[in-house]
Amino acid sequence: MKYTYSIVCAILILYVTNFQAVSGLEPSPTLRVGIYNTPPFCFTGPDGEALGIYPDLINKIASKEHWKVTFTSSSWSEGLEQLQREEIDLIAHIGFSEKRQRTMDFNHESVFDEWGQIFLKPGTSIENIQDLDGLHVAVEENDMNGHNFIRTTESMGVHCNIVIMPTREDVFRAVQAGTVAAGVTSQHFGLRHARDFKLVASSIQFSPFSLFFASKKGFHGDKLTVIDTYLHRWKQVYNSYYHERLFYWMGANAAYEKTVIPRWLTNTVGAIIIILALLAALSRALNNKVKKKTRELRSQKKQYKDLVENANSIILRMDKSGRVLFLNRFGLDLFGYTRDEIYGRNILDMILSPETAQSYHFITADKKTFKLPEDYEFMENENICKDGRTVSIQWSNRAINDHQGHFHEILCIGTDITQRRQLEASLSHAQKIEAIGTLAGGIAHDFNNILTIIFGYTDLARLYLDKPDKIKDALDQISKGGLRAKELISQILTFSRRSESKQQTLQPLHIVKETITLLRPALPSTIKIESVLASKSTIHADPTQIHQIIMNLCTNAYHAMEKTGGTLRVALTDTHIRDNETGAAQSPSKPGDYILLEVSDTGCGIDPEIIEKIFDPYFTTKERGKGTGLGLSVVHGIVKDHKGHIHAQSLPGKGTTFRVYLPVLKHDISSAPKDISRELITGGDETILVVDDEIKITESLSQILSRHGYTVKAFTDAAKAIEFFQGAPDTVDLILTDMTMPGMRGSELTREVLHRRPKLPVILCSGGMEPLSLTYLQEVGITDCIQKPIIMGNLLQKIRKQLDRVQKK
Repeated sequence: MKYTYSIVCAILILYVTNFQAVSGLEPSPTLRVGIYNTPPFCFTGPDGEALGIYPDLINKIASKEHWKVTFTSSSWSEGLEQLQREEIDLIAHIGFSEKRQRTMDFNHESVFDEWGQIFLKPGTSIENIQDLDGLHVAVEENDMNGHNFIRTTESMGVHCNIVIMPTREDVFRAVQAGTVAAGVTSQHFGLRHARDFKLVASSIQFSPFSLFFASKKGFHGDKLTVIDTYLHRWKQVYNSYYHERLFYWMGANAAYEKTVIPRWLTNTVGAIIIILALLAALSRALNNKVKKKTRELRSQKKQYKDLVENANSIILRMDKSGRVLFLNRFGLDLFGYTRDEIYGRNILDMILSPETAQSYHFITADKKTFKLPEDYEFMENENICKDGRTVSIQWSNRAINDHQGHFHEILCIGTDITQRRQLEASLSHAQKIEAIGTLAGGIAHDFNNILTIIFGYTDLARLYLDKPDKIKDALDQISKGGLRAKELISQILTFSRRSESKQQTLQPLHIVKETITLLRPALPSTIKIESVLASKSTIHADPTQIHQIIMNLCTNAYHAMEKTGGTLRVALTDTHIRDNETGAAQSPSKPGDYILLEVSDTGCGIDPEIIEKIFDPYFTTKERGKGTGLGLSVVHGIVKDHKGHIHAQSLPGKGTTFRVYLPVLKHDISSAPKDISRELITGGDETILVVDDEIKITESLSQILSRHGYTVKAFTDAAKAIEFFQGAPDTVDLILTDMTMPGMRGSELTREVLHRRPKLPVILCSGGMEPLSLTYLQEVGITDCIQKPIIMGNLLQKIRKQLDRVQKK
């Protein structure tokens, strides 16, 4: 009893002392905080008390800073109006946007990250945003998720009938009643409440954004700074008050929202429990508290597991050696593994090829420990499924540290973007064809010039039949005209071909000159082209894609001056980026030597408000039918793939300049190809079987080969050629066959003859758009190939090479 009396007295003394200390402080101005009903972030309990993550955090900060805080609950739209009328000082749980920044100040440390998501009635056949085209979709008034959804649909050309609702609950009621086809809200709110309205979450997620505290522009910036100080410090500590509250409200305490005990009753019961525990039942109270906490943790763990397992994204945890610790159901189904097959295995052996890991420098020199993923927070790469399929995944990676702050694990969130990549590839090809359409006039101009040369010198040859020297000169000019036509066709096919990127050592100077030559005849006389091509440096790049960069930028410049005329200037120079110049928007991120490609025009220019969007997919300011809106997005992607940098500078009414930086290759490891057409051409006395369905081709080949000593057996029918060969297989030393012929392809003819004589050399002639791959030739048994139109010097060299090879054996 004596001890009980002493404890009670001590409690009373501490209470009175604390009361006097607090009452002695100078009164602080009241900080008015606006909240709206968004459990568990902020909401009002049955007794009118503000509850949730945001009230807990601001109350904790206020207790440390001796602020007096009051909370005002209203709808979202009313809260924004109250903030501007200065009826409240801060508003909680608000997303940042450039529009809001004009009238509000935001703290810098985010409190929570949120995704937008579409919610539907069960059984609705809506699988992607394109399925919403023409349908009614409900969004909450002034909701960031609604703004992001509208912006996303507009950028993709999807036209929805947007229905504005006062609250999120009204959005769900409209979907439930069937007055709209779908509803937009935050992912967290939707997953918690969709079941209450008999709705389901769709697979459509979009536009993650961070949530903050905000004040009216120019007011209470000091309070926001203090809030940032606490949030920054709390976030660095694993068991801080921030993580404790986040853990509490996002976990098993959802039921707390529905049965909140008034604070006065909580305090009274708490005091009684403390006294009773001190006097009689401290041990039992502690035991009950442990059991309760255990149940809460179990319930929270189940809710967390359900949320992770049912997510429509890949959620992967791995240790610092790359071994899989966890993969959710979505990831297992996508990659085709069971938990037993993938848990504990290294991702290099399962879903990530060693070549991809090495190219991104994921692993250290000892190839045992993954680097910290700060440099790869957001990335896209190809991944491998169990059945051998490759899928494109967009990853968000974050390092997980232990209590001492040491790097411990990596958390990876992935989204399957395979279909998007395929769509982008198709649109990229369409954009190439669009550029060729711009060049159509120039291409026709060049072809007509070439044909004029050929026809003209043909007529001259007829006039000089009695003068062999004149005839030879005319024939030389005809041959040169044919070579020019061959090169022009090669450029067009290379640019328009749907092929994978193949980087090689090259000089951009030659590609720029070719592009300007193609483009010049296509431009109207009101547009003048100036070029300053000074750089002869080499880079490691795909020539087709470099051609595509130049074409896109020049085409955009042409469109900007189409009505007014002007000057298109193309410059290619060398430049060096120093350490103090890196990091700026207009410069590459790494110092070093670069080739600088500048394409400028004197056209209408670009509005400063939209210049930041010009590299976004599908964004265009051109009229319908003038472009896909993909050109600059494709250019941006190509430049990034080549480890380069692109920057646009423009003044409305003055013109625009695009600057592309591509890293210079320090050591040119390529060797110049030999021009075999200039080598000594020798003939022979062997027998050659020539097969082509064009009689003029077989006649000309027969005469040329015969003049070089060969015996020629020519056929325009593949079946008759095989019949001749089967009658005398040992008399033929080499076969020269066309690829595409009626009734039988050259590859089929090759298989037939090689069945009788496996070592017989075969040269295949092809006039198709796509070059024949080495793998294909080896599978068929073809020893060499030549592309039409045939340069006779090259053909004679190939024939002699194959015949000599067989004779040496």
